[in-house]
Amino acid sequence: MQFLSARTVTPKEVLLFFLMANFLYIFPLVQADYFYNDDNWRVLMAGEGWREEGRGAVDFFYNAISFSSKAPDLFPLPLFVATVGVSLALKDLTFFYFERPTLAHCLVVLPIWYNPFFLQSLSYRYDGAAMALGLVALIYAVAWQRDKTWQHIVVPVLLVVLALSIYQVFIGVFIALCCVEVIRLVWERKTSDVIFAFIRRKSMVIGIGLLVYYATAYQWMTATRQDVLPLETSSLLEIGNRLLYVGQMLNGLGTEGIRLLVWGGAVLAVTGYVWAGFNLFNSQESLWRKMTLASLYLLAVPVLLFCIPGITLVFTYFNYGARTLVAFSALLVLVFFLGFQVVTRIHAHLGIILFIPLLAILSFSFGYGRVLSLQKEQEAAVLASLIYDINHSSLRDRPSIYMIPELKANWLPAASGMYAAMPALKYVLGVDYVLLPETLPRGGITNVYLARNPAVIASIRRGEQSPVISTRFYDLYVINDSGYIFMKKPQGDPNVLPKLCLITDIERCR
Repeated sequence: MQFLSARTVTPKEVLLFFLMANFLYIFPLVQADYFYNDDNWRVLMAGEGWREEGRGAVDFFYNAISFSSKAPDLFPLPLFVATVGVSLALKDLTFFYFERPTLAHCLVVLPIWYNPFFLQSLSYRYDGAAMALGLVALIYAVAWQRDKTWQHIVVPVLLVVLALSIYQVFIGVFIALCCVEVIRLVWERKTSDVIFAFIRRKSMVIGIGLLVYYATAYQWMTATRQDVLPLETSSLLEIGNRLLYVGQMLNGLGTEGIRLLVWGGAVLAVTGYVWAGFNLFNSQESLWRKMTLASLYLLAVPVLLFCIPGITLVFTYFNYGARTLVAFSALLVLVFFLGFQVVTRIHAHLGIILFIPLLAILSFSFGYGRVLSLQKEQEAAVLASLIYDINHSSLRDRPSIYMIPELKANWLPAASGMYAAMPALKYVLGVDYVLLPETLPRGGITNVYLARNPAVIASIRRGEQSPVISTRFYDLYVINDSGYIFMKKPQGDPNVLPKLCLITDIERCR
């Protein structure tokens, strides 16, 4: 493995490395071929709906790649295209960080893609590819350098607006990556003029980018997605609860083996951070410059940490999904960068140990892919049963059938072993339903809609109606000449399974 940390690599070799590593990371998602959450209805509508979310760039991307005015399901082609784009961006970022990189240096920036929480974003057949392209825009917005000041500003502004038009949470990712860059510049003992100029330029990019986005794509967003928490004490308590939930999600990554890596990485990162801080005070700068730069240096870490949940904390609707934690990538890059600097000063070839945490994240990706496959199998089994019962009951001839979904079923017993080994898989999966109304057309039933009659829904929930068919997962009703599917939350704990016996141990198990 010594050649990985000794020989300088060419841009082509770096690109080839990232192509192989990045495609390996998404292989489990492609293999699972799962319709994730919004995909169930987007595939029926041939996309659409992004403009109303303030994400018009996603519409444009799918129009371009499908050569049409719609967004048909072309998975995994869009994800492949985006993965190539990410590989190119990571290659350029590697040469931006390091003048003469080895393959070991490439490992420092790989966590931008190898982010366990970003797996949820990549799970979407539609949104996943677009979000990957948003990352590409952010990487170039940080690394863009030109001689003239206006060239430093205009292109990054356009790239930030493009990223926001894909996913508004990306503003936090951009700020977090800028924080990493400030710490990197301090580590490399750049002068205060260089660091202050970088902060000024990126602050202007953020301000102008937000204004341009507000004047353009933001205006298409529906009012419900624009609402923010009111300026009240209760809002601060709500933000505190949200931060606590995010902390629990991050803590869920720490299994026995992972905790050792986390603590080891934390020790190395803190060592590198303190080391660079001391070097800052040994510079030849004036005292006020040192103090100002030290203040910005100390502020970079809390700002980066706050960017992990980011702007989602202040909106009325808080998305509890792991997809909002995409800025966690920046924290991983910072830990990898500082850790790499420390270990390579102990021994020049020790940087290769970054393979270990990356292998752990890759292992998580493959485990996640298996859970997606298990979820797909369970949905297929329940769908087949439901289709059969509809066709062999009085619901068959009803003009309309309405489904009352159960969005908190949290039922996937086949994955109990995976959850026990990797608890964070449950957070990242984020699929609590058994079936959605949009799933039925895949079984040939096209007259199923979401139930919206509150009186009927309340009556069924109170048990005032008699089901035509009752199963573990659903009850079927006929009310007022319409069919109703009431999805149930299966009883029991899906993670507690009965003792299983091999066929050779039947006598012992009796």
